[in-house]
Amino acid sequence: MSLKQLIKKPLNLAANYFGAHRRRVAEPRLWIMMYHRILPKDDPRYHREEPGMVVQPDTFAMHLETLGNEFELVSLDDWCQRAQQGGSLPAKACAITFDDGWLDNYEYAWPILQQKQVPATLYAVSELIGTRQKFWPNRLVTILQHPEFNSHQFAWAKQIPTGVDRELAAQAIYQLKAFNDRQVLDWIEQAEQALNIELSSHADLMDWQQLQQLAEHPLMTIGSHTCRHMRLRADLDEETMHYEVAQSQQHLAQKLTQDVAHFCYPNGDFTDAATALVAKQYRSAVTTQVGINHLSTLNWHRLLRIGVHEDASSSATQLMARVACWP
Repeated sequence: MSLKQLIKKPLNLAANYFGAHRRRVAEPRLWIMMYHRILPKDDPRYHREEPGMVVQPDTFAMHLETLGNEFELVSLDDWCQRAQQGGSLPAKACAITFDDGWLDNYEYAWPILQQKQVPATLYAVSELIGTRQKFWPNRLVTILQHPEFNSHQFAWAKQIPTGVDRELAAQAIYQLKAFNDRQVLDWIEQAEQALNIELSSHADLMDWQQLQQLAEHPLMTIGSHTCRHMRLRADLDEETMHYEVAQSQQHLAQKLTQDVAHFCYPNGDFTDAATALVAKQYRSAVTTQVGINHLSTLNWHRLLRIGVHEDASSSATQLMARVACWP
């Protein structure tokens, strides 16, 4: 066991036993869990993804059991409607959410959710569903792992970590997030052309038939994650922001023939203008800001969440330490 693990073990135990989820309060609270990909380690996709994005199926099943013992597992849509209408709420509720619309959510997470009868919300990127298009972080990893890639070929790559290691790739992605999406996409496309990288023959995200199947089930709520996963930063022009927020809702509602009332900010980025626009269109919106939502103080369009991944939540103690929201 490493020194870091030795230090973290007693901290995790303390957070598990003395965290906010163990205390009684007078008002209802809502924990919202944030997931991205659910993949087993023997799946090749697991090793091409950032470590902070993946949870294994067995771990996910354990999460649902552990959370179900501590909280009432609720539909985010149902909790929001009851709260906004003044209905009764559980003292400690927990909602499960997934970002993006990954195919592996359908393959691995959905059967577990059905087996355990746990509701969830999935935020889909409307113009990428049913296509072979990939998010730019995944495209960047493909570039960095290309045998002919040389960071000196591209001005943007000279200052970022390079290599096939997942941790180095995650660092490179983090550094490029300092730039706006249009600039990063231009760099990605230039590198792909220079290296003759072609569009993948397989899809990473669900198709419309799969998403429709989920949408029709009472356990699943489909929300919007914009049209193209453009981050709603201050440097995004007003026209594009409106398109990403409003058109994605219309597109999903038309394809799924149902209302789309919930939104998720790509990468957790938002501005006051973005929130104001989202508030006009949606019942709620989730961020990536970590915390617990208290009914009397929550912002319906900046709801807090708790992200989990395999390395930080492979045991029940680790998971509940994350839930405690300790530093």
